[in-house]
Amino acid sequence: MNPNQIKVPAVAKVLPFIFIIIVVFALIAPPFVIIPSGYVGVKLHLGKADMEELPPGLNFVIPFIERIIKMSVRTHSYDLRGANSINSLSKDGLTINTELTVLYKIKPDKAAEIYVEYGLDYEDKIIKPVIRSAVRDVIATLDSSQVYQERDLIQKKLMEQVSKELEKRYILLDEILIRDIKLPKRVVEAIEQKRRAYEEMQKMKFVVEKEKLEAERKRVEAKGIADANKIIAGSLTKEYLQWKFIENIKSYAEGDNNTVILIPYDQQMTPIINIPNPK
Repeated sequence: MNPNQIKVPAVAKVLPFIFIIIVVFALIAPPFVIIPSGYVGVKLHLGKADMEELPPGLNFVIPFIERIIKMSVRTHSYDLRGANSINSLSKDGLTINTELTVLYKIKPDKAAEIYVEYGLDYEDKIIKPVIRSAVRDVIATLDSSQVYQERDLIQKKLMEQVSKELEKRYILLDEILIRDIKLPKRVVEAIEQKRRAYEEMQKMKFVVEKEKLEAERKRVEAKGIADANKIIAGSLTKEYLQWKFIENIKSYAEGDNNTVILIPYDQQMTPIINIPNPK
């Protein structure tokens, strides 16, 4: 053996291979998971869920033994439209088709319970059946005319019922948006005709009331004129007219146009006016 050669330990020879294996292992099964904002993590240890949710950020796991399920806690929308719209019977036995959108979010501290009880397809297992049941219950209490005219009432009742049912299942209801309520065409036409007839009746009632008030106004006005004339007629004495005549002559004389003044009086200085005899 050459004395200048340095003996390399056997362990040092395998260290590069060990490092390469660790890097490859970390790439294949990383020991950490990043949970983004708006999500929480549900850790599964050999398939069993840990009931304590993981917050957003960097979280460490044991490769091949643990994994993390990311669940969104943001507001979601679930549509029940088109093929998923809801058919229900009104109180008077007519089929009502309802289309709506549900806005909801899961409770962040109950994500693990939701995953364990319902899995990731909880929308089809919770949201859909709860909404369908609520719509049918609410519509069944209303006549078709009420369904057509009172959408706000329907929405309010749905919010109350659905909110309670979803909260039992760890879900918070934000809003229910009714997109459309469809009734049979003949029912809509009958309701519209009834509405127009009611509006016309209200209009005629208004016109009649207006005419009554106008007639009453004219009667009061005529009575006032008659009473005034009666009072005036009773006060037209000869003495009063002579005094009024003199006042008028004085006013004319003081005016610019005072060349000729026509005096409709007889020889006794009585105005030529028929004066009713006071009774």
